[in-house]
Amino acid sequence: MRSLRFLMLPLALAASLSLVSGCASKALVYPPSADLAVEPKPQLGPEDVMSEAALDRHDIAIEARGDRLAAQVGRMCRFWKDLGMKGLDCPVPETRPKPG
Repeated sequence: MRSLRFLMLPLALAASLSLVSGCASKALVYPPSADLAVEPKPQLGPEDVMSEAALDRHDIAIEARGDRLAAQVGRMCRFWKDLGMKGLDCPVPETRPKPG
């Protein structure tokens, strides 16, 4: 008859593997490091005040910056929510196609 010690080894190995597989969780995905940088606000030059086209380009740049900042805050919010922070109401990532 085989020794009790010999039979316990496979049982202990199987039990430890089942515990390890039960502890597996999704991998932590960090937001891009660029999310920690503050994007400067687009500035309008003094010579651009008289140009309607320059004013339109500035408005578009301001709007695009706002969209990027909102996406940045959303990524950071979802990151902290995934880590377990309570009381967060994170915006859903926008999936609209980019104009072009």
